[in-house]
This record gives sequence, C-alpha cells and structure tokens, in this order.
Amino acid sequence: MSGETILVIDDSVEMVKHLTEYILPTFDYKTLSAQDGQSGLALIREQQPDLVMLDYNLPRMTGIDVLQQMAKESLTVPVILMTGYGSELSAIEAFRLGAKDYLIKPFTVDEVVETVSRALVEKRLLHDKEAFAEESRRLRVVIDRQVQEMRTLSDFGKAVTSLLSADKIMKKALDAAVTLTDADRSVLWLPDGDEGLMRAYSREKNGESVLLREQVSVIGTFVETIMVGGKPFRRSEFINDDIRPFTDCHPRAVLCVPLQLGGETLGTLGVMNETAVHRFSKRHEFLLSFLGDYTAIAMNNAHILEVADSALAVEIDKLNTLMEITRAITSSVDLDEVARLTIHQVHTHWNIEASSLWLADEEDGRLTILASVGTAADQLSKAHIPLRTGFVGHVVETGEPILSNNVVDDDRHHREIDEYTGFQTYSMICVPMVTRGKVVGAMELINNQDGDFFEHDVEWAASIATAVAIAVTNALSISR
Repeated sequence: MSGETILVIDDSVEMVKHLTEYILPTFDYKTLSAQDGQSGLALIREQQPDLVMLDYNLPRMTGIDVLQQMAKESLTVPVILMTGYGSELSAIEAFRLGAKDYLIKPFTVDEVVETVSRALVEKRLLHDKEAFAEESRRLRVVIDRQVQEMRTLSDFGKAVTSLLSADKIMKKALDAAVTLTDADRSVLWLPDGDEGLMRAYSREKNGESVLLREQVSVIGTFVETIMVGGKPFRRSEFINDDIRPFTDCHPRAVLCVPLQLGGETLGTLGVMNETAVHRFSKRHEFLLSFLGDYTAIAMNNAHILEVADSALAVEIDKLNTLMEITRAITSSVDLDEVARLTIHQVHTHWNIEASSLWLADEEDGRLTILASVGTAADQLSKAHIPLRTGFVGHVVETGEPILSNNVVDDDRHHREIDEYTGFQTYSMICVPMVTRGKVVGAMELINNQDGDFFEHDVEWAASIATAVAIAVTNALSISR
C-alpha cells in the first residue's frame, strides 16, 4: 500500500522539515506536522493519519501525555516514539501505552524507513495482503536505490577530501552527477574572466571521463539566472533555443544547482537529458545540491592549498635568493666590491629604475654614496648631503624604513639631488643598514617599473640591507 499519511509531531523545525519534505515524501508518504502535543492530538482526532511519529519532549503535552490521552479516547493510530540517546527508558512507558516502535535521535534514513515500515505492517496487512507484499518489494527497490545514492555521495565525499587538484575534483563531480541522476550529460560552469563568460567542463554519460573545456557566454541563459539568484533550476521539454547551454546541445530536460560557499555562488553544476524526456525530480535536485555543496567545499580547499603552496614557493625562493646574496657580498672584504655586488643583486630581483647604497659618515656629518645604478655615481659622490637630510637622512637618523609611492608630494624628499643629477624620483623605498643595533647607512630603491612598491618589498629590502650592513662593517674594520 502506498500514499499513507504520516503525522510528525516535533518541536524542532529542522527535524520536521527533514522528515516531511525530504525523507518521507521520497518514499511516497503524505505528511502532516505539528510542533506541540496539543496541536498534534487535535490533528490525530481530525485527520486520522495512518501513522504518528511522536517526539518524547514536547511543549503543551509531552509525548507520553499524548499517548495517555489517545488511550483514553481509544485512538488506535500506530505511534513511533522519537527520543534522544540515553532516554531509552521512556520507550518502556510508551510501549505500555500502545506505541508500536521507537527511534533514537539522531537516526539514519534507513532506520526511519525500516521503523515506519514495521509500524505500518499490521495496518497494511489488514488492508490488503497482496498490496503489502508488492509494496514491500517496491520499497526494497527504493531502499536499494537510496542506499546506492548515499554510497555514491559518501564515496565522492571521501574521494574529494583527499584530492588536491581542482581538475580531478571537477572530474569526480561530473562522474557522480551522471551516476546519481542517470543523465545523458553533466556540466560544470565556472566564471572565466569577463562578465557573462564562463568555462564549461562537460562529461557525457557513455563517453570517457574526460574534461572537455569550452568557453561560453551565459548571458540570457538559465546559468546566468542561477549565478545571480543562487537558486536551483529544473525544467523539461525545452523549446527556446536562447537557453541552450551549448551550440551543439539540445536538452529536453535540465537540472542545474549553484555551487555555493559562504553565501557566494562560485559556479554551477548541471545535468541534462538530450535523447529522451526523462524529467529530473525533486529528489534529483536534492542529491545534486548535496553534491554541489561537496564540490564547492573541495574546490575551495584545493584553491586555498594552491595559493598556500604558491606563497610558500615564493618565500622559499626569497630565502634562497637572500642566501645567495649573503654569500656573494660576504665573500669579499673590499668595500667597493661589496657595494657593487649588492647593487647588482638588487637590480636582478627588482624591476627598478635606480638604486643606491649610502654610508653615514658621522665625523664629516654627511651621507656618502657607496654605489648606485641608474644615476651617475661620480655626480652623487660630489654632492654634499648633510646627515638628517632627505629620505636617506631620515632613515639613518630614525632607523625606520620609508615607503613612498608619491615622492613629489613628500616633504622628506631632498629635491636638490634630483635637480643636481637631472633624475626624477616618483616612488621609492629606503631601508636602514643596521648591524649590532647601530645604523651604518641606508639602501634606496627608486621608481618601481612594475607599479607601486608594497610592504612586502620593504621587508625583502630590509633583509638584504641587514646582510649588506654586516659586510660593509667587516670591510670597514679591515680597511682601518
């Protein structure tokens, strides 16, 4: 027998929704619901459902109170008591009052189906023994199908949590989508640059599991609707060519869900039938949405790992470079050689217009140029720059680095140097050369040719300047 009406009485909105909208309708049960004991008892009297799923803890009459009142009024509707773990003793009292069975929360889909089936056995036998046998066989087929669906989702979840490649995750998602919905084709759309353009990854049912990439415009299609609204799309018997997802695709049924994470739609996952009108059901929508959630999480994790790996690779490259620079400039005790090697390494790793190394000469009260690239060193050496003058003087005095991407409007800029050399400075980094807690000079990087300087440039320059300071100090000590 099919189409029995089951009344769910539970004060949890999530539990009621889970049972009445997802689990029970999947097995062709009609549903009613109430969220307190009195309302539930009233529905039992008025609607005479075929089965009641009754929570133990309820407001306005507990589950036991409802059973006692049903016994008084000779209401013979079979009841399944739902109770929490550790409250099994409550089931004993429920059985004494006529309950047919009980479920311990949290319970699985299989537990619900089997318990409901047991509770309805007597009613079904009385109604029609042959119909009951047929229903049992049908139910077993449905259960087997549901078990297979759950196994597919479980296997997919286990697989993608171990995958680090976005391409492999997408391939697994496309395979699972076809398997779960028995579709002719599965497609995953991801944004690709310009607005309205997306990259489509497609997998055909009877073909190999190969990703076929195709850039498409989704403006005016159901894919755009999903990306904007974040809601699933399900339709059969397409007749409008404007909503075809591919030029060579003529779907007769489509189901597509958003890939969402943290309220943001990252893309869409869809399935299509092209050879026959095989409609996709609400159940298919639920399964595909579940799969889409898995996919969004896995792809986001893969992206995070990719970014982390890339950042780690950059940091390792920086560390190796710093070690090379340190080895190079500490391999010599000649001050001019140290300065030359430093300037060479700086221009190897930055796309800058000019750079310079300055030494603080406290006895003469001025800043002395050690080496420069981009401006004439002989011109700078003739310039008398007093201590505490300009960016270099400020850095030497304070020991604090400076980053400026608007030198023209910066009052710390010593404009006479630009006028003297004919050079125009518009962006710069200046970092102190510090050794043993003393500032011995400064390194200046001028005019980034790739755009603005950033804080990570300052940190990197400071690391080099520290090594330079040690080498310069050693060279000065030996020369004296």
